[in-house]
Amino acid sequence: MAGESKGPAPKTTSAEISAANLIDPDNSINLRFNNGAARVDVIVNLVPPRPLMAATDYADRQSLALLQKEIAIRQNAVLNAIPPAEFALRYRYENIAAFSGAITHGRLIQLLADPRVESVESDRIEEAHLAHGIPLMNATVTRDTYNGVGMSIAIVDTGIDYGHPLLGGGGFPNAKILGGHDFGDNDADPMDCHSHGTRCAGVAAGNLGSTGDYIGGVAFNARLYALKISTGCGGSAPVSAMVAAWDWCVTHKNDDPDNPILVISTSFGGGRYFANCDDANPSRTAAANAAVAAGITLLASAGNGGYCDSMSAPACVSNVISVGAVFDSDIGSYSVCVNENSCAPKSPSTGCSTGWVANDNPTAADKVTSYSNSAPFLDIFAPSNRAYTTSLEGGYTTSFGGTSAACPYAAGAVACLQQAARTLTGNFLTPTQVRGTLALTGDPITDTKVAITKPRVNLGNAVASICPCLGDVNRDGSKNGSDIQQFVNCVLVGGDCTCANVDQLSEITNADLTLFVNDLLTGAPCP
Repeated sequence: MAGESKGPAPKTTSAEISAANLIDPDNSINLRFNNGAARVDVIVNLVPPRPLMAATDYADRQSLALLQKEIAIRQNAVLNAIPPAEFALRYRYENIAAFSGAITHGRLIQLLADPRVESVESDRIEEAHLAHGIPLMNATVTRDTYNGVGMSIAIVDTGIDYGHPLLGGGGFPNAKILGGHDFGDNDADPMDCHSHGTRCAGVAAGNLGSTGDYIGGVAFNARLYALKISTGCGGSAPVSAMVAAWDWCVTHKNDDPDNPILVISTSFGGGRYFANCDDANPSRTAAANAAVAAGITLLASAGNGGYCDSMSAPACVSNVISVGAVFDSDIGSYSVCVNENSCAPKSPSTGCSTGWVANDNPTAADKVTSYSNSAPFLDIFAPSNRAYTTSLEGGYTTSFGGTSAACPYAAGAVACLQQAARTLTGNFLTPTQVRGTLALTGDPITDTKVAITKPRVNLGNAVASICPCLGDVNRDGSKNGSDIQQFVNCVLVGGDCTCANVDQLSEITNADLTLFVNDLLTGAPCP
């Protein structure tokens, strides 16, 4: 566990730490103290300045600076009272009232009783979600026009090999990778020496290429930010580093105002949650809320346990779009390790660390993979498996998969969608509108292992759903009685109602009616 240290004379404590505001589902904090650790890694969540947060315009630097100043005051008030011998600070967040580090047993008890502390959570270790799909997402033609120009995707992962020819091909930063940071090792160089992050970056936004089956990332003209959260060349990362990376994106969103960070892709996770998990993950929930308030859409892989009723964190956080995986084509019989609690048809296997293997036979385009976690609260599916993408030292891999691959596929699609929205309407979509658009326009896919149906990203449909003129429901370039008839038909019987959902949520609401009527009454011509 990163940050955990042994004292010169560790002693075992039999006093179990128990408090209502201690978030430690696997009791790892007590276990580590009882095993002799002098300090353990935690994330300390302070009582936040909620009225100020509600009043903050995250797109305005001065407004955000006021919030950051108040957060720093609250952090200082608690941190300055802690002797250095009792706490080693690791991350001090700018946009959420929290900090992380390694703490002693006695100081943890004191913090849990401090009225300025809302909760303390164990700093768990998350794993990369390991295991080409552009045509399946109906993106081939669309990305000729909308391919991510004018925005950036932040890859929160094991870093990015910025020396790869299709990922900038130079030093750091470069023309493709505009910036970033290594939070895993606390330095300024997010070079990838594991390969997972480089593979995700290639899927999401690698430059156009023609090596093997690689044809560039989904949003090949988008820029990238590399946020490394893993330690060294490993494939795991502490939650605190993930929070730091998300927090960084809020502060640095407009470092290059011509290419703002509008999408975060995170193909890491851990744990098992049967519903939205905000309460169990307060630091990531706060960081996700800040990102969404700043206009950044955050996506995370659902996980590869093959669960049929649950997902990993952070995909289960309510302001994160969770992404499950479908095969992008028939790749023949496919065997994969799954969790013992998976409902996928499986058999015992000594070759799997989980003890169980599932066989997808046959495989087919749009079949949900056995390993992909599904749940009623899953958001979307995207392609996966045997993706041809960038790898270390200028190379390529032919076999990248898992929900790790599905997440950057979806993230690239969001970047393309955002370019289309700005081109057609003059404005980017809000993260809520992005979520609604993907849900409304995706192709319904049923996970046969559990009979859960969710939308698989269809970029062509998503872009076609953008309505430059709210009153032009039938998309004929004018606003007249036929639009009123179409809107009424949508309310009463359904049909082609995408442009009747003018607020881009998943159903026709009073807000849609208000926007539609207001646009009709303004008399403004359609663009």
